[in-house]
Amino acid sequence: MSRILKPVCARNVEYVHQVVARYFIDEHEFRIVEYNLGNAFTGNIDILAADTVSLFLVTINRADFAGALLRSLTGYRWFCENRDFLRRVYPPEDVNIDLPVELIILSEEFPPEIPSVLGEVCSVPLRLYRYRLFGQEEDPDIFVEEICSEGTVDHGPSRDLDALRKELAIEPAGLSDEDIRDFLKAMKV
Repeated sequence: MSRILKPVCARNVEYVHQVVARYFIDEHEFRIVEYNLGNAFTGNIDILAADTVSLFLVTINRADFAGALLRSLTGYRWFCENRDFLRRVYPPEDVNIDLPVELIILSEEFPPEIPSVLGEVCSVPLRLYRYRLFGQEEDPDIFVEEICSEGTVDHGPSRDLDALRKELAIEPAGLSDEDIRDFLKAMKV
């Protein structure tokens, strides 16, 4: 007989951060640098993680997506404004603070069309993950799925597509932006 797990809302925020961190360690081989970096007034990063090529500023949405998005963006601003300080706190052998930064937002729900909206307005790479907690509130299990990676965020027709048109000399072919995006998606570029 199989057991049916019911979705739960974990009350212990620190535990949710640890479960999410374990997911990124196991699935993406991230190294967790710090939890709860910054502060609620000037910018907060739930999890600062790194791999060999990027730093990841992870925001975990537990209430409303708009609030999480604002926390993510202010956390990014705080990080950029405090890079010199962070270089002194974290030695280069622990983490390279000068690596390119990517934002990650985990949420149980996302507004419709949010990947394309964020692609239009964000200049920093962004990944969106949907998560669900199942089991017991005291010790939940997590299910995570990536719904939008940096490579699939629609950055609009003015970014990269114009350069690609020129590079491939496809202007005379009359391909629309959507045709080019479909082609790139099919090629997994």
